[in-house]
Amino acid sequence: MNKTFTSIRTKATLIGLPLIIVALLTGCGTKNEAAGLHQTGTVAFMLNKDKAASVYFEKAIDANPEYGPSYIMLGDCYLREGKYKEAVEVISKGLKLELEQGHIRLAHRKLARAYKELGNSDKALEHITIYTRMSVWQEKFTPQKISETETFVADLNLPADQKRLAVDKIMEESTKAKAGPVTEESQEEETDILNMISFGLI
Repeated sequence: MNKTFTSIRTKATLIGLPLIIVALLTGCGTKNEAAGLHQTGTVAFMLNKDKAASVYFEKAIDANPEYGPSYIMLGDCYLREGKYKEAVEVISKGLKLELEQGHIRLAHRKLARAYKELGNSDKALEHITIYTRMSVWQEKFTPQKISETETFVADLNLPADQKRLAVDKIMEESTKAKAGPVTEESQEEETDILNMISFGLI
């Protein structure tokens, strides 16, 4: 039997025909192998096939250890599986690599959840605060996200003043900073500011 056919049949058994079609269409085996594997893993993740998704994210990392998004998504798989320490480790590795600002924002949200589950409220607060600042700055903080974040912080074992700081005050400060005058110079500085936020420097 043809080796290629055998390989495809094995994958189909693991994750189902829809994902195989995606894998064939996203460029696996090409120069963009890591991106193709990552996309296939993302589809598996969206279909709640966490083990299959983990396999593809791991393969993407093997294909290109510098491909940051796969570390973040692999961490999300670990969160679903209750592997919180592993989630912290792999997401933290991903944050050291090149990522788009959206991935960085979501990475901090995932780290906040992992630390909350590990009982480390201080670290959970640190990362949910960074997530909040970035969400406001990137105009991604919808009423639903605000409500979810407030509930998240309320469930942390923290003094009341710290809970207010994480949501109300940070939103206010970030909104004021974002509302500043828009100039060519301020636009050039925006990425630098976002990077400082993501590293918890402001």
